[in-house]
Amino acid sequence: MTRDEITALIGARGAEAEELRREADEIRRRGVGDVVHVRGIIEFSNYCRCHCAYCGLRHDNAGLERYRLEPPEIVDTAGFIASLGFGTVVLQSGEDMWWTAQRLAGVISDIKAATGMAVTLSVGERDAADYRLWRDAGADRYLLRHETADPELYARMHPQASLENRVRCLENLMELGYQVGTGCIVGLPGQSAESLAEDLLFMQRLNIHMGGPGPLIPHPDTPLGSEPAGAVETVLNMMALVRLLRAPT
Repeated sequence: MTRDEITALIGARGAEAEELRREADEIRRRGVGDVVHVRGIIEFSNYCRCHCAYCGLRHDNAGLERYRLEPPEIVDTAGFIASLGFGTVVLQSGEDMWWTAQRLAGVISDIKAATGMAVTLSVGERDAADYRLWRDAGADRYLLRHETADPELYARMHPQASLENRVRCLENLMELGYQVGTGCIVGLPGQSAESLAEDLLFMQRLNIHMGGPGPLIPHPDTPLGSEPAGAVETVLNMMALVRLLRAPT
C-alpha cells in the first residue's frame, strides 16, 4: 500500500470506510479469533516530570492531587489481580523518577515470583540500562506511544522532549526482546492526513508488536483543553489500517 493510498483511506467515509473496516476485521478474525484478552492494570503513580500539552498528568498541572503507591501495595494488588484469573498485569504511571530502576525491578521480580503473570510496563522514557534491568527482572511487554511521528508537531506537543529520543527508546525496547506497543493521537491541532499516514508507516517500519491509534480527548487543565476531540471515524480508519499494514503476507 503506498503512502498516497494510505493517506486517502485515512479520510474514507461511507461505503469505502465500511469496506476498509470489513477487510481489517477479517484479518483480526483470522489472526486472533472472536476473543477478548483482558488485562489487569495498576496505575501506581500520577507524578510526572513531563510537560505534554494534552495530558492531565503533566508536571505543570498544579491542581491535580498526586499519589504514589508503595511497592508492597503494588505487589499485593497484583496478587489480587492474579487471584481473579488474569494472566497479565500492566504497571502504569507518569514519568515519576522517585521510581528508580532498582526500585521498580524489585516490584517486577516480586510479582513474577508470587504470581507468574506476564508483566507489562508503561512508565515512559528511560535509559536503555533501565529497560535492560526491568527485562532481566521479568518484564515481558512495554507500552510507549510515540504520539506523532511528525517532528515539528511532536516538538509543539512535548516541550523539553524530542521525537528522536522517543524513537531511540522504542528501538532499545525492541532490541531487548520486549513485546512493544506504541500508537498515535488522532486529532492534534495542526495534524494532517499525511502526518497520520507517517504514523502508520512508522509503526510498520519499526515492526511493532502492538499499534494503538486513539483520539485526542481534551483535558480541561491542559493547553489543549479547548480543542475538539479527535474524530472517531478517523480513529476507526486508522485502527483498520494498522491491521492491514501489519497483516502477515
